[in-house]
Amino acid sequence: MNILFFSTLLIFIILIINYFNSARKKSRLRLLTIFGILIGIITLGLNFLSNSCFGASTPIDVKTENLTKQNLKIYGITFWEDFGDGNGNYTHYDKELKPNETSEFCIDNDGGKFWLVAKNEKNEITYIKESLSNESNFEYKITNQNVEIEKAKIAKELTLKTDKSIELEKYLIWTNIILIGLLAISLLKK
Repeated sequence: MNILFFSTLLIFIILIINYFNSARKKSRLRLLTIFGILIGIITLGLNFLSNSCFGASTPIDVKTENLTKQNLKIYGITFWEDFGDGNGNYTHYDKELKPNETSEFCIDNDGGKFWLVAKNEKNEITYIKESLSNESNFEYKITNQNVEIEKAKIAKELTLKTDKSIELEKYLIWTNIILIGLLAISLLKK
């Protein structure tokens, strides 16, 4: 996500330079504008790659099926240290599953401990399945389940952090796309 911040700032600075420069330097500005567009597109591509399992050392494939009557947000949480203190983990948001819908995603699991977590529309943890296995393929059928309170607290904290991060990332992606569009428009006007 840091690369999205950098790209947004860089493209914004290029737009400001384009706006305040005189007409005499248009040929140099054209090169700077093309550079800004390329940086923006490369940044969006790198962000897409970092959200996939590209280059994962121990990828696991997870297939889920929502057998409840609720829309559920699906998360994968991997732990490589003590999970009680909230450190040494990675939370991956897959998507929102409608009833009877299936999903497949990949997550890097270096530590061996993995939780599949489902949250309902009220942000309540409704499903946690823990796996200590070193398998690389998992298939889960999500049903209504009584969840341990302590695990639910940990999962809720980790998924809320991820939800905020995902929301910020969406804003940054759209900001980058809009700024790239403005750069392209300024390039066409020259």
